[in-house]
Amino acid sequence: MEDFTTKGNLDEILASPDFKHLVYPANLFQQRLKEEFLRTNRNNRPFTLIKIYVHQFDIFSDWNKTAMAIRSWKISVLTLLSELKFIDVIGFLPDGGLGLILLNTSIEDLGGIQKDILRHLYDAQLMDVLRFHTKRPIFEAFVQTGTPEAESAAEQERINAFNKNAQPFFKLSRLYYADDVLPKTAGRAYRTFMKRVIDVSCVSLALICLSPVLLFCALAVKLSDPKGPIIFKQIRVGKNGKLFTMYKFRSMYVDAEERKKELMKFNETSGPTFKMKNDPRIYPLGRVLRKFSLDELPQLINILKGDMSIVGPRPPLPSETITYAPWHNMRLSVTPGLTCIWQVSGRSDISFEDWMRLDNKYVRKTSLRQDIGLIAKTFKVVFKGDGAY
Repeated sequence: MEDFTTKGNLDEILASPDFKHLVYPANLFQQRLKEEFLRTNRNNRPFTLIKIYVHQFDIFSDWNKTAMAIRSWKISVLTLLSELKFIDVIGFLPDGGLGLILLNTSIEDLGGIQKDILRHLYDAQLMDVLRFHTKRPIFEAFVQTGTPEAESAAEQERINAFNKNAQPFFKLSRLYYADDVLPKTAGRAYRTFMKRVIDVSCVSLALICLSPVLLFCALAVKLSDPKGPIIFKQIRVGKNGKLFTMYKFRSMYVDAEERKKELMKFNETSGPTFKMKNDPRIYPLGRVLRKFSLDELPQLINILKGDMSIVGPRPPLPSETITYAPWHNMRLSVTPGLTCIWQVSGRSDISFEDWMRLDNKYVRKTSLRQDIGLIAKTFKVVFKGDGAY
């Protein structure tokens, strides 16, 4: 098995006198990517990020096949580079390879580029190279359309259709801020690891220490409304749009969802969320559970499962995310949590738009020190019961 490295060929292409685009160093390219991501969220101007990696082919040691792989790789890269416009951005990636930001480029435009590459490979009689096994697709593309979340289902269908016909050369997916825009540094990897260690160790200890409280809450639910289950299960939206089942102690009567429609006119919050200070669907002891956030305790199990973290934006309902504007989606790029900046800043007393801004602020400036500070503030807020209803 031969591991063919295309690094030298990539340098050769970039050094060509015909190649007139400025190649950004990795740190500046990452900054431009972040700027374009935020700009697209504001003005709905689409762009595509394409990553070209330098370690691609993993094939049997056959020089003829290796030569074909080299030629096909060069043709593919040069075809893509020929599509660059003056406004597009090209630069090195922190993890090796080359990154391209194609501005004002949609999924359909990317499909046209793919067809051009396939046509050039066909003209060069290199179509057989598509059957070679590659470690990863030569071009990993990420699309950021800036469309409202209500259109995401149709967008995902277009992405799936593209990948179905893309051959081994392309892989297309949606662009997520935390995973795709922020650089994958050793510091970030360490924070992610330590955050998970803290989650598992603290939650395991909490489940043991709070077992009497958990038992009390379970009895309170059963005695208050014997007809329904103790645990309320609900589908929520997690990191990068992944759905999961969230657990809570049931604080409402069993017919709460049926009665919600008739109460919507009394909604006391802005945006897609529903909050009502004197919600008649909540039974008396349920108000106590909510005031001191005791109904949230079963989510400790969600944290152990990895669906949630102690600190992170609250996981929304799928029906809420449908109404999201593009900039709201940044809060979905990290693992949701029990508490975040919103929870210690007024909770239900804060407008929906300000809530989204606080969550996005957390995503942009997340750190272990901030997490520890938010946990400490949460205890104070919970004991006071401010903004909880």
